[in-house]
Amino acid sequence: MHVSTELPLHTGKAPRWLFERMERLSKAICTVIIDEFGPDDLLAKLSDSNWFQALSCAVGYDWHSSGTTTVMTGALKSVMNSSGEIFFAGGKGKAGLRAPAEIEKGVDLLSAPGPVDLYKECSRLAAKIDSAMVYDGIGIYHHTFIFTKNGKWGVIQQAMSESTKMAIRFQWFSDYLNSKDFTEEPHASVSSKMRRRSLDLTNVENRWAREGSIDSLPEFERIVNGMSYPERHEIIPQIDIGKRGLDAIRKAGELDPKDYRDLLLVKGVGRSVLRSLAFVSSLIYDKELAYRDPVAYAYSLGGKDGIPFPVNRITYDKVIESMEALIDSARIDSGEKQRALKRLSFSLA
Repeated sequence: MHVSTELPLHTGKAPRWLFERMERLSKAICTVIIDEFGPDDLLAKLSDSNWFQALSCAVGYDWHSSGTTTVMTGALKSVMNSSGEIFFAGGKGKAGLRAPAEIEKGVDLLSAPGPVDLYKECSRLAAKIDSAMVYDGIGIYHHTFIFTKNGKWGVIQQAMSESTKMAIRFQWFSDYLNSKDFTEEPHASVSSKMRRRSLDLTNVENRWAREGSIDSLPEFERIVNGMSYPERHEIIPQIDIGKRGLDAIRKAGELDPKDYRDLLLVKGVGRSVLRSLAFVSSLIYDKELAYRDPVAYAYSLGGKDGIPFPVNRITYDKVIESMEALIDSARIDSGEKQRALKRLSFSLA
């Protein structure tokens, strides 16, 4: 069954000062995940709608904007394609049309086992299935094809209905596909602002329709259910965030720097930095909060539009420095990073 999340369309873009910081912090988070669990685990996380939304919140973007898709994948592409572990091809608008050429470049760079032609075909099919088989009257304007050095691949793409100006995000992960029928229930998750009944030909119950004659296809409709993000910008406690999320925010706010003197040696690290690091760490180590309350991660560093509070650049820079310091130290002591981040993440348990 598909998962959907309503995401309102917001105009504008991330300011340069924020985007540059998003790049650095995203790189640090992804580097830790790859070091600890491998690139395939990172790809699986990116395929999860809630985790992807939580990551965007944790690095300071809008807590519920459809721009999450384009800005977040753009930041990841710019910093992770040189990792030698994972590669992002395509992007928004004309960048999406360059996916085939970039796939060729990425396969060479990663020495990936997956054949180039297969990746190109999967990329094209993903776009065609989402635009022609799941929803009618939409146009895909963002397409990113992601693959790892181990041969796993995924897709993050977004479309908009010209009639309603509503956005829908599609996310794929190769491990979830039916190897015998690429068109059956392919999605890892679907995020949408489109709240209506829609013909979904990928539905397993519509297998007979795919196999039968197009001329005899009946109007078999399926409701796509899921989460719904509101149009308003403000976050309302008890409505947008569950009890676990509120408890986590409270606990993170109560963190005392002296508890982490043996872990965080960067000068100037204080309560607000430790709170942000705790949220980032819980995201890396798959604490339940990451899946239940992605909105709570907006309290990590704030948001682009000042919701729930303005991003503090000084705090943001200290969080980045702390993360990068932990990663650097881990190259000397392979267990130090894991011990440090796990202790921070446990503060939200």
